[in-house]
Amino acid sequence: MAEQDPIRCMQLPLDGLQILVPNAAVAEVIGYAEPEQPPQGEPGLRGEIHWRGVMVPVISVEALCGMPQGEPGPRSRIAIIYQPDGDRELPYLGIILRDIPRGYLADEGRMQLLLDGHDCPYLLGRADPMLDHLMVPDLDALFDTVRRQRNG
Repeated sequence: MAEQDPIRCMQLPLDGLQILVPNAAVAEVIGYAEPEQPPQGEPGLRGEIHWRGVMVPVISVEALCGMPQGEPGPRSRIAIIYQPDGDRELPYLGIILRDIPRGYLADEGRMQLLLDGHDCPYLLGRADPMLDHLMVPDLDALFDTVRRQRNG
């Protein structure tokens, strides 16, 4: 079997853990802005921000997973994530970050998804056996939750 080329990824820092997404999934990382119009219902949905002429829903992955989270600070950011299927109604999603993302080169020797029984439906498992705090998010599940909340 041929060796695959490494995939350039971003480690997105949350409170107490980091999520790993491919660089291609990240449209932009912007400075933190307080979301407008916080929705009623799902505690992880924080509202929406204006980004490049589009209203982008903003979420807290920690809140969706029932984990403790701190208040946004001076190093907080929002990662604008592309919708994996190119949905015109919900093309982007903002994820609140606690700090500036870092690069991560995912290669076969370093990365393997470890399904370790994490009970959050938005986290698939650990990405790297050496890093307990580095998790792979289920982007489809995150977008589906926001879509359901928007559609009532």
